[in-house]
Amino acid sequence: MIKIISGRDIKLLDVITIEKEGISSLQLMERACMTFIKWFKSNFSNSNKIKIFCGSGNNGGDALLISKILIEMKYNVQVFFLNGNISSSDECIFHLNSIKKKRIVSYNINKISVNEIQDCDIIIDGLFGSGLSRKLDKSLSSLIEHINSLNAKKISIDIPSGIPMDMIIDSTCMNSDFTITFQLPKFSFYFPEYSNFIGKIITLDIGLNKEFITKSDSLAHIVEESDIKKNLFSRKKNSHKGNYGHGLIIAGSKGKMGACIMASNAALKSGIGLLSTYIPGVGEHIMQTSVPEAMTITDSFLNEITSFPDLKKYTVIGVGPGVGITLKTQKAFINFFMNVKIPIVVDADAINILSKNKKLLKFLPKDSVLTPHPKEFERLVGKYKNTIDRIILQKKLSRKYKINIIVKGAYSMMTDTDGNLFINTTGNPGMATAGSGDVLTGIITGLIGRGYKPFVAMMIGVYVHGLSGDISNNNLGEESLTATDLIKNLSKSFKMITN
Repeated sequence: MIKIISGRDIKLLDVITIEKEGISSLQLMERACMTFIKWFKSNFSNSNKIKIFCGSGNNGGDALLISKILIEMKYNVQVFFLNGNISSSDECIFHLNSIKKKRIVSYNINKISVNEIQDCDIIIDGLFGSGLSRKLDKSLSSLIEHINSLNAKKISIDIPSGIPMDMIIDSTCMNSDFTITFQLPKFSFYFPEYSNFIGKIITLDIGLNKEFITKSDSLAHIVEESDIKKNLFSRKKNSHKGNYGHGLIIAGSKGKMGACIMASNAALKSGIGLLSTYIPGVGEHIMQTSVPEAMTITDSFLNEITSFPDLKKYTVIGVGPGVGITLKTQKAFINFFMNVKIPIVVDADAINILSKNKKLLKFLPKDSVLTPHPKEFERLVGKYKNTIDRIILQKKLSRKYKINIIVKGAYSMMTDTDGNLFINTTGNPGMATAGSGDVLTGIITGLIGRGYKPFVAMMIGVYVHGLSGDISNNNLGEESLTATDLIKNLSKSFKMITN
């Protein structure tokens, strides 16, 4: 896993590295810039017209040094410098003087009109770095808005200008195609408030002190493929379906049987040995023909779920997809939550029923998994101001009731029963489609039934769900992707990880 640490600790990380290695801050800056140059050279030729925007802090110092190196390498570069005054960092002043000695022309942004900054091929953004903690003023906002309007690839050094490291500020920010960050990604990269401005994240190792990183407190961890691979089971040669669990999915209502079908198919594709589905009577023929591998149990009512079967023989239960919130269904689920004893996977309308009856949270079996999208989570915990507030509430809820929670999104955020935060990076916008959440519920239910601990099943499930979306996107494109495509590509996702 990749650890995400606080902005304060990232600053200390530079200091510790300098002390431990006996180098200067300028030498560390040069190391970072040369690593950036190596990446840049492998992706862009010197035929491109490049504009580099340099601020007055260390991020500006990086940009100035990069400018000098690229010009010496015969790249076509124009340098724009912001506010060269006494507030500039020592490193920035050093590199500004260095380019002056080389007789490299730099344009003072404060003394030119933004309209003089015209189109080019590539823009390198070094205006503001990760130390920013304030809203940009009107003139700086206008500058960034103008740069954003230019028809060029935009590459930000370490972090897009205007975005802080681990807080949220209502400010204009650079809309980058690439963010080339050093050593560790920043927490804010994964906030919905900023994720549309980050572009592709490239994390470059510049040899910062690994011991300090290991000892630092984590704000979150990024889940990697290696984390999934090391947790996957292999099947024993001498085994049978009874070795891989018997799951129950309670789902569906008139007009919403598709949710049950998708969740059930996903559970079966995730390795569970046996699967039963509890459905309203209207869905029996649909389920038997659409998911012949699943056994069906029907409610006494035709169009909705009003009760539940004996739960003793099941190893996992997934509830909620497509059940609706009629009064009879709510009553049935209130009774269910008060009687279930094994970890459950709770989704969709089952979460909405919990939201209407919050006292039921204390009855949830420990280690259960909740899978809300942001609006469902808001119904569960109440209004919150921003992503940081949401994360605080999510951690608190997980710790209080000892449950695992996924808040689904572009970067799904998961908390374990101790409130530790984990971020998933697989997936794409094409997965914002009806039924995608039902598939995820089925995957996690199948994995728990298969024998994984609920947290591990959640982590694997979210990762392979997103990976299946990425495989589907590669084959079909985002616009045509459906939830059924996710199920079709689940086997490829598991195979890709295990190979």
